Amino acid sequence: MHQLRKPTLVALFVLGTVAPVLIMLLAPQPPTRQWWRDGAVALGFLGFALMGWQFMPMTRLTFLTETFGNGTLIKWHADLSLAAFYLVLAHPMVLVIGNPRNLVAFNVLTGVGRLRSGVVAFALTLAIVATCLWRRRLNLRRRPWCWLHDLLAAAIMGFALHHVLRVGYYTSLPLQRWLWIAYVAVWGILVVYTRGSAELARAEP
Repeated sequence: MHQLRKPTLVALFVLGTVAPVLIMLLAPQPPTRQWWRDGAVALGFLGFALMGWQFMPMTRLTFLTETFGNGTLIKWHADLSLAAFYLVLAHPMVLVIGNPRNLVAFNVLTGVGRLRSGVVAFALTLAIVATCLWRRRLNLRRRPWCWLHDLLAAAIMGFALHHVLRVGYYTSLPLQRWLWIAYVAVWGILVVYTRGSAELARAEP
C-alpha cells in the first residue's frame, strides 16, 4: 500500500491540474471557434490550476513529507511555480499573436472589467514571482514576506477567478464553473490554514 502512495498522489495532482482542460475538451464547441484561442484558454487554465496548487502547504502536510521528503517538495514547489508562471504568460501572448488587435483589450484603463481582472491577476503574479526570486535583494524579512506572499496569493486567486468566470465561454458549463469555484475555495482554505498554523506555532511558549 505504501509503495502505491507516491504514484497515486502524483496521478491525483496531475489530474487536479489538467481537469479543467479535460472538461474544456468535452464541452461542445462551435465550428467557428479559432484553434489558437482555444489553445490560449487551455494554457491559462493549466497555468491557473498549477499555480493554485502551489498554495498547498506541502511541507506542513505529514503524508506528503513522509512520502516525498521536504527537499523534494521544496524543489517541486519552486520548479512548478515557474512553470505555472510561464503558462500564464503564454496565455495572453498566444491571444495577441493570433490576433494583434487583442492587445487593446489588455489596457487596464480602457479594457472591459472581465479582462481587466485578468490583467491585474497577471500583474500580481509578476509581483509574487519577483518577491520570491529577489526577497533578499529587496531586503524582505521572512515573516513580512510570508504575509505579503499570502496576500498576493489571495488577490491573484480572486482576480483570476473573476476573469475566468466573467469571460465565461467555457465556464458557462456548470461542471467547469463549479470546479473553479471549488478549487479557489480549497486553495483559500489552504492559505488560511498555512498562515494560521504558523502563527499559532510561533505563539506557543
